[in-house]
Amino acid sequence: MENTILIICIISAMFSLAVTWRCILAQKRIQWLSPSLSADQRREKVSVIIPARNEEEDIAACLRSILKQEGVDLEVIAINDHSIDHTGAIIDDIAESDSRVMAVHDPPLNAGWLGKCNAMQFGAASAAGEYLLFSDADIIHAPNCFSTVIGLMEKGGYDFISLFPHLDNISFWENVNMPIYLFGIAKVMAEPGSEDPGNPNALASGALMLVKKRVFQEIGGFAHVKGEMLDDVSLARLLKRHGFRVGYRLAPACSRVRLFKNNHEAFWGTTKNILVAVEGHLWLAAPLLIIGILLNAGPLLAMTLGAFRSHALLLTAGILTYITLYLGFFATIRLISFRPIKALFFPLSAIVGACCIIRALVYHSRGAVFWRGREIMVKG
Repeated sequence: MENTILIICIISAMFSLAVTWRCILAQKRIQWLSPSLSADQRREKVSVIIPARNEEEDIAACLRSILKQEGVDLEVIAINDHSIDHTGAIIDDIAESDSRVMAVHDPPLNAGWLGKCNAMQFGAASAAGEYLLFSDADIIHAPNCFSTVIGLMEKGGYDFISLFPHLDNISFWENVNMPIYLFGIAKVMAEPGSEDPGNPNALASGALMLVKKRVFQEIGGFAHVKGEMLDDVSLARLLKRHGFRVGYRLAPACSRVRLFKNNHEAFWGTTKNILVAVEGHLWLAAPLLIIGILLNAGPLLAMTLGAFRSHALLLTAGILTYITLYLGFFATIRLISFRPIKALFFPLSAIVGACCIIRALVYHSRGAVFWRGREIMVKG
């Protein structure tokens, strides 16, 4: 029994070190972007498209940050995607006070389309700008963010650019989930070749995606990725397959977001994307669930049994493994802020992962996805 737990601790520590190292490599490999202090004299026409479903807590702050952008000619299309809270009313109030904002309510949800893709496609259809900029409804953008990313697109010859924002974690379960965020960055961002035309790998984040309108129209917009969980990454890969140049930057100084606003959202919020970790091989979901539990529970079990049985080696192994896992979070400190005390409870993330995997599998068995209080059929 003790030997088995020791082996689990060793594997857990080695896995943690590998994930942490991949996160560090990803942050070295991907270029960083800071907002430019001086905007270009040429003011580009930008159509900002914001899909918003049940975003009453954030939509006003998001829109205000967009309307304060410097060095760009803005057209803002805010789509109230069948919200059941006050999102629509907030958008209407802001649209009445600023003529640059167009409020769009309840676009028809086409069969097989996820709500967000459907809303963005609907909004893009009426956009007049040379550039389309898609922003999530809970993002706060720095005043020079848009002019900076447009300048980068022009100087770098890109057709599409996306930015990774700064993530804020406040509530208990947001901080408990730090291992999930760490693993996500290591898995998605560490793969090389995201800007290599000969490599199919591509990166993108829904926080901010800038694309040339003519390019977006040429590929049919989101039509070919309408049912994808990671619509942002799928769009970037689609553009790359069509020979367009895509770019990605780590830009915590340009944009920031709090992904989940309370403990309930933080606990269940990864359900939509968690199966992406198995890359379509659903049979791997059960092993992933078991491995997650073992890697997180192993150190706690070692410390508990080591203390109870006065087993010094087991106790030491548990403590060192726990510390190794915890210290790994600090590898993301430039991108993710967290509360160190709350993050100490990170082993509970195994419960979050297990519950979300099971829930996602249930929805998948019905050919559906559940997001923000709405179940959408994505398979016939």
